[in-house]
Amino acid sequence: MFKGLYAYVWGTAFLDSSNSYIIKDDTNIIIDPGCYKSFTNLFGLMRNDKIELSDIDVVLNTHLHKDHCESNTIFLKKGALLAFHELEKDSACYNFTPDLPISNLKFYNTGKFNLELIHTPGHTPGSISIYIDEFSTTITGDLIFESGVPGRTDLFGGNTKSILKSLEKIQSLDSDYILPGHGRILNGKSGIRELFEKAIQIIATKNSD
Repeated sequence: MFKGLYAYVWGTAFLDSSNSYIIKDDTNIIIDPGCYKSFTNLFGLMRNDKIELSDIDVVLNTHLHKDHCESNTIFLKKGALLAFHELEKDSACYNFTPDLPISNLKFYNTGKFNLELIHTPGHTPGSISIYIDEFSTTITGDLIFESGVPGRTDLFGGNTKSILKSLEKIQSLDSDYILPGHGRILNGKSGIRELFEKAIQIIATKNSD
């Protein structure tokens, strides 16, 4: 979608697999490789973009639910390092160990791009979002979706008070683009602001019940 940033956004065929994003730079990063069932499609699209499995240096997970991380192992076997927040260990679907613990990193430089790694708990304890200043873009995992739907907090480790703070934190970035874990990409500052307001209101209503 931008030079150096590739978005692999799935339609209805893969609603149960996360979107995947690749940053192609001096260090190549894939964010949320998704499920095995969508991997063949992801692999084909990567090849179209002239990105091979062995080109990926780092697998970065926004959180460790199966639909975001099941295909991690395919890239790890090719030598990629794994990065996620250690608080994911308790809620994770897989027994992964991070090579790059996110709690020790605030920024990660890939060459041209400086990624801000933001702890955004609520959906899970160790959920993160990734802000790319050069594109005014935030990759949010399962924090928020199109139509202003907030991420689920009824799964193990979910917390409505935490996700409310996380939504407010990411809203304050005033991004031009939100790249969610599922569904369509959100764009336009004013529209994104309104979607966050809607998500915040939904969570605030839950907290008041």
